[in-house]
Amino acid sequence: MKCHACSNLIEGTAKYGSGHFVPEGIVFEFVAVGKVEGAQGRRVKAEVTCTCPNCGVKCKYSV
Repeated sequence: MKCHACSNLIEGTAKYGSGHFVPEGIVFEFVAVGKVEGAQGRRVKAEVTCTCPNCGVKCKYSV
C-alpha cells in the first residue's frame, strides 16, 4: 500500500492463527470489522493502521 502523505510503498505481511495475527516486516494494527461472503467464500473485512517508515505519518486502510 502507498503512504497517503509521501507515496512511499509500505509492505508487510501477517501470519494468522485462531483469533490473533503476527505481523512481519512492518508493525501495524489489524482490527476486524466484519465478514463478507461472496462467490469465493468467506473473508474478513478489516481496518489496518500503520506508521510510514519514511515520513512517520499514520495511515489507515480498509481491506
